[in-house]
Formats: sequence, C-alpha cells, structure tokens
Amino acid sequence: MIFQDLNNIDLKNIPVIIFGSGPAGITTSLGLEKKKIQSLIIEAGDETYDKDSQDFYKGKVTGDHLTDISLSRLRQLGGTSGHWGGWSKPMENYSFDSWPIKAKDLEGYTDRTCKILGIKNQFNKSKLNNYFNQIQFQYSNVRFAEKYKKHIKNSKYIHLVLNTQLSHFEGENKVVTNAVCISRNLTKKIKSKYFILSCGGIENSRILLWAREQNKKLFHKNLPIGQYWMNHPWIIAGIGLVNKRELKKKLNNNFIDYDGPLHFAAKKKLLNDKKILSAAIYMNAKEDTKFYKEIIKDILCVAPEYGKKIARTVFKKDLKCGNIFMNLEEPPDQNNKITLDPSAKDIFGIPRVNLYYKKSKETLFTAKVFLEEFGNFCRNEDIGRIALKKNIYNLQGFETIDNHHHLGGTRIGNDTRTSVVDKNLKIHNVNNLYINGSSNFVTGGYTNPTYTIVQLSLRLADHLANVKDLS
Repeated sequence: MIFQDLNNIDLKNIPVIIFGSGPAGITTSLGLEKKKIQSLIIEAGDETYDKDSQDFYKGKVTGDHLTDISLSRLRQLGGTSGHWGGWSKPMENYSFDSWPIKAKDLEGYTDRTCKILGIKNQFNKSKLNNYFNQIQFQYSNVRFAEKYKKHIKNSKYIHLVLNTQLSHFEGENKVVTNAVCISRNLTKKIKSKYFILSCGGIENSRILLWAREQNKKLFHKNLPIGQYWMNHPWIIAGIGLVNKRELKKKLNNNFIDYDGPLHFAAKKKLLNDKKILSAAIYMNAKEDTKFYKEIIKDILCVAPEYGKKIARTVFKKDLKCGNIFMNLEEPPDQNNKITLDPSAKDIFGIPRVNLYYKKSKETLFTAKVFLEEFGNFCRNEDIGRIALKKNIYNLQGFETIDNHHHLGGTRIGNDTRTSVVDKNLKIHNVNNLYINGSSNFVTGGYTNPTYTIVQLSLRLADHLANVKDLS
C-alpha cells in the first residue's frame, strides 16, 4: 500500500523499515517480499519531482568541479533511477580484490538482477590481446517508480510512505530503538526490529553523520563515515577510428556483434603491468559526417596510408569513428569526503552537505596509459588509429562530462578504521542498522553502479531473511 504520511500506518507487524525508494530500497523490499517478510519504505520525496523537495539536496562542493549535487540525484519515488542512463553490466571480478566479498558472492543474483532491470543476461567478453577485451553492456529502460508503483500499491508485503524525512536514529547498547522522522512537518519516532538506510551515495553519509552527532554513544566515534568518496569521471578522451570489419576478421567468431557503440575495457594484466586503475572506452559510428572528415584530415597528417584507406570507406557502416568516450575509475581517497556544514541547515534543522573532492592524478595517468596501449594495439593490428587529447597526453588534466555516480562514504569492510559496514552491510557495532547502496562501494571500477547495487540489495534481503527473528 502507498501512504501520504505516517499517521495511518500500523507498524506492529512490519519488522523492516527501509529509508529511500531508489533501486537499493525497492530491490531490498522486493527480495523481502519473496520471503514473505513485511517491509515499509519511507521516501522523503513525493511520487514525482518537486522543486521544493529537491532543495533539500543542496550542498557545498569544494576542491574540483562536480555536477551540481542538487541536480545529479533525485528526491522522489524511484530515486535517481528517474534519470539513470540505463547502462548495465556486472563489475569486473578484479574490481572486488579489496572488498570483503567477491564477484562470486553476487553471481547467484544475476538472473534476478536482470529481471528487475528488464535486461538480458548477456554480458559477453572477447579477448583482443593480453591488455584489452571487447565487452558488452545491456541497456535498461527501467524507471523504478514507473515499474514498481502499481506493484507496491497492490503488495501485501511492501508498504510505502511518501513525503517523510528521516532525521536521525536513536538507541543504546548497540541497538537502534527509534528512527526520528518528520512527516507533514510533524516529528514522529518509529520503532522496528531492523532499519536499512538506502538514501544514496551522498545522503547515506549525511544522515549517518547527523545521527552520530545526535547519539554519540550509539555509533563508534572513529568510523570513517563520509570518507573515501568517489565518482566515475566520464570524459571525451580523444578521437579515433576503428574499422569494425577488420576487427571482426581478427576476432573471428569471438567478435561481439550488435548495434550500438563498440566497447573496450582494460584487463587485469594491464592494470598490474602498468600500475593503473580500471577503465573502458566506447566509440560510436553515429557521428556527424562533417566530423568524420575532420578526423580523417588529422589522420592523413600523421598516418597517410591509413588515412587514405579510411577515406575510401568512411561512409560504410563497419566504421566506428569520432569521439572516444571513456569511463574511468577513481582511487578511494580518505581526503575526498562528506562532512556536515556547521553554518547551513535545511528547514528541519539538519545540516547540509559539505563535499570535498579532488580529481586523482592516478585517474589521469590511467586515461593516458590506456589510450596509448589501445592505440598501439590498433596500429599494430592495422585496424584503426587513436589520437589522445593534448591535455591527457601531457598529463595536464581532463574535463568531466558529468559526475552522476556517487560512490563510497559508508564502505563495506572488516576493519572499523577503514570501513563503516561489515560484509553483510550491517553498520559496525550496531546490531540492527544496515546501510545499502553505492555508498558501500570500496572501489568503483569503470562500470555503472546500478547493476551492482541491485545485486547487493538482493543479497541483503536474503541475509535478513535468515536472521533468527525474521526467518
């Protein structure tokens, strides 16, 4: 059922309360529903976008430029899936090397994840050489509000209340006893056996930091809440040409043939040999034909014979030509972090976010090395040519197209000095509070996070279903 406030909800038989109705929150509730466990989702926003509600997401960013954090996330039913691009793919196995769980711990949720996201379980990978794979993404059209609103409304196990802001948690002796919520400007304390914070890669840290200030005895004072914050820089890294027909000949039956951009990703050997982070690129054939000609002019200057070959086939479909788009990993840096602004609060008196963020030289170095090695591969195999942007080649920096992937801040791990939650996403030293979402990521890899968020959420639901007082 869907409620507009907390007044008419009977919480006695609801053992799990979830804050946030994005992919993490809704997926967890779906997983619990499958086990016939009642849950209540509490959403701070309304069913659709509201300017006044969105104002709560305003905050201060210092350091390097980021997309406005009041615009790069959505405070409404379905969360930021409302403007998610839909790119879906499991993270590389090597991206979990520093996590307390591994890729195999999430593989059992593949079919269910694909069903929730409305995509095929088809993520092919083909070896180009020892350093690169051709890879395949799936593209999801799912908006969680659109897909699951009717389902929630008719569910016997999932309940949803809108327009209700979580302020903080109260508790003692390692147990959260109450969640203090503000619904229709009235403050109400609600009780449950288990609480799950699923409010996103910035808001999870903000709420948890405020909860610690309000209840210092409940939360360990040294937990690195808000620290090791990351995002996925998405950049135009250069220009280039790859002859799809020649690449297909090289790979034979292993070529991944589909309509859309060609995707290439770093293998673990490249990371180890060159001491870089993970990255991936894609090249699209659907560029302006005038742009084709400009690229060919550049290539004729540096590689005349190859330029002539390309010029003869420029309008054929087997050519991938133009901008090289790049998805980059950032290293977890303790200094990139979320804190509470002591001088700016929302209308409920909750401090706004201060986010300090600096781009990493390691990420810039990764972009250069990846493109140089991929360019060497294209030249050696005579299948294309790659040109790096001057600022990347000279290690001067890069411009990010957007920063919509907010990662870290409540990291998963075994050590309370470097992580906030354990391998089951339970906050260290608190018995009944879980944190769920991209804020749990230890590393981000190059892959969009939603697919992994859904996997982790299904795993969390299974874990809770096996807890003694819920099973």
